[in-house]
Amino acid sequence: MHLLIDTIKLRPYVFIFLGSFLIAGIVNYGWRATMAFTVLSYAIALGCEWSSIHNGFPFGLYHYLPATRGRELWVAGVPFMDSISFTFLAFASYTVAMLLSVPLYRRGWDLRLLETWRMRGALRVWMLAALFMVMVDLVADPLSVRGDRWFLGKLFWYDPPGPYFGVPISNFLGWFLVAAATVAIFQVIDRRLNRGRGRPYGVIPGLPSRALLGPALYAGIVGFSITMLFRIGAREVAWASIFIFVPLVALAIHILTRREYRANAEAIARHLDDFPYERDLAIWPPRLAPPPPDKALRRRA
Repeated sequence: MHLLIDTIKLRPYVFIFLGSFLIAGIVNYGWRATMAFTVLSYAIALGCEWSSIHNGFPFGLYHYLPATRGRELWVAGVPFMDSISFTFLAFASYTVAMLLSVPLYRRGWDLRLLETWRMRGALRVWMLAALFMVMVDLVADPLSVRGDRWFLGKLFWYDPPGPYFGVPISNFLGWFLVAAATVAIFQVIDRRLNRGRGRPYGVIPGLPSRALLGPALYAGIVGFSITMLFRIGAREVAWASIFIFVPLVALAIHILTRREYRANAEAIARHLDDFPYERDLAIWPPRLAPPPPDKALRRRA
């Protein structure tokens, strides 16, 4: 326990991101699904890291330096903070994929996802989530290998260094694999834990724009990484990272500001059929009001 406390003191930025993930996950998916996602993503990440430091799969061969042993928590030869980081990285990537893939309803500053259970488990969401997580790694890993130039410290080294600012291409393939496995299993777990059980414990349906909490975490992680790259003088990597994310930011702004983006009665009705605990929210205008449940059932029949 004292090592865990020391880890929090040594890596506060990691646990700020972790806490943000827990808040965003609970208010959107509930306690059970969020805890399941945390355990699942950590276990997959730890297993892959253990494999990589021993045989090079899936991230490529790298070695951790024991400089912080006794100062922070290590598990199976891997710093705890490193594997736990995959939890909020994968979750944030999944929420961005959801934001860009499902119908939206906006009322002033209150933006809602009009998702259904089918959309939550869609193949395109799974694929986009994995790709968005690789995009984060295109920024985060070049920063991490330069840890001796900021407060991360010299933590590890690739054997041998790779062509992308010192990072091997296998590392990005490994991140895609981890994200794909994590999100695919979570889509199944989320459906089994929450579908047809009423409002999940911890979900706050009335919280304005709660769907933006996960994407805001994603933006915070990317922004933090790019800022640190500039601060340590790695300007080539920083500018390359900006160019990588410009198309994604432009696409997100386009989608979020489209007035006609399928915010209609049919999309709202489908959403409320799958998430009926949101029916009592006083946010649906009369012209977009969902039909009564009995009419919706007759229409489907």
